[in-house]
Amino acid sequence: MLEFPIAELITPEEQVAVARAVAIMASRDEQVSDSERHFVEDLMGQMMLLPEERDLVRREFTHPGDLVGVARGVKHREARIFLFYNAVRAALADSRMADSEMAALLSLADAFRFSQEHARGFIQWIADSIELRERGQQLLVEM
Repeated sequence: MLEFPIAELITPEEQVAVARAVAIMASRDEQVSDSERHFVEDLMGQMMLLPEERDLVRREFTHPGDLVGVARGVKHREARIFLFYNAVRAALADSRMADSEMAALLSLADAFRFSQEHARGFIQWIADSIELRERGQQLLVEM
């Protein structure tokens, strides 16, 4: 998976917008699984969001805002890539990609002016990476 030096790339305001957008993405299939919640909680911890910022993010699970509207608060290219990467991972946190999640990701790619071809390739790369990691972990268990 990709490693991002978050503090160097993303302003505090962008961090909150990223976390909110990822939470919206997790709720996109109209059911937020425990694995999706856990993913968002881990992301908030990684970015060291304040308690009131975390509460704002958690509200997106029950009352999701407009994904593209929230994402527009993320201005820097690297921060947008970080958001897109984590939105894909959130969509796959429950081990499946719903049609509504794919549509949302492609809308996000359009908003960020990422080509559809590259966005789809990036999404597939992340899905493949997750699958390979899970297969490797299973092999370790079976050894």
